[in-house]
This record gives sequence, C-alpha cells and structure tokens, in this order.
Amino acid sequence: MPLGRPFLVPILLMASVSAFAQTDVAGNWRVEFVVPTGERTVMMTINQRGSTLSGRVVNEDGEFPVEGKIVEDRVTVEWTVPEQGEPMTITMNGKVRGDDIEGTARLGKLGEGSLYAHRLSRNP
Repeated sequence: MPLGRPFLVPILLMASVSAFAQTDVAGNWRVEFVVPTGERTVMMTINQRGSTLSGRVVNEDGEFPVEGKIVEDRVTVEWTVPEQGEPMTITMNGKVRGDDIEGTARLGKLGEGSLYAHRLSRNP
C-alpha cells in the first residue's frame, strides 16, 4: 500500500531538521597535530553557543583564548601564540565524528599538518 502525502510530509520535515542540526563540540579536548616543526599536543576547552565557539587552549607555553565556528559537522577554531616574539595564528579545521575530530592544523606561514582531537569530557 503506497504512502499518502500526510505520511510523507512529517518524514521530510524530520529529515530536514536533522540535516541542519549543529554538531555539539562543547567540552574538553586533547588535540594532537603534526606540523613542519614537529608534533604538538594541547588541551582545549570549547564552549558553544549555536554555531559560535569560544574557549581556551593550554600548553607548555601558557593559556590562549580560542574562537571558532561549527557548520553542520565541520569545525574551525583559531588561537594566537607568541612565536619568536611575533604573534602566530594556529587554525584548526576538521570534521567531527562523535567525540573525535580529524583534519588539519595550519601554523601561520610555517605550514600545515594533520590533526586529531578526542573529547575527554563534555561541558555540563
């Protein structure tokens, strides 16, 4: 028996809503990335309000504020660190899959390398 239009409309609406839902990336993350200067690991806390991200990165050099955005399952986060007396922006781009992010990290003009992040805990 074919489905009539009354049954098809709710199904299409549910599919539309889930296709545009923002992925939740709020929480504490261990971020590892490889760049021309070597391997780096930082701890990152991400706060999320809609598609806008904020938070901080902590590493052996200190604590740095982060800003970013999430569009569907694609995340972009940036922070700036001092490098030989000059500010250097690090940009993380990746695809979120549950508690993991895979993508790339760009260190200013130094280059780009692979990135992997794992969420250690969610924000309450």
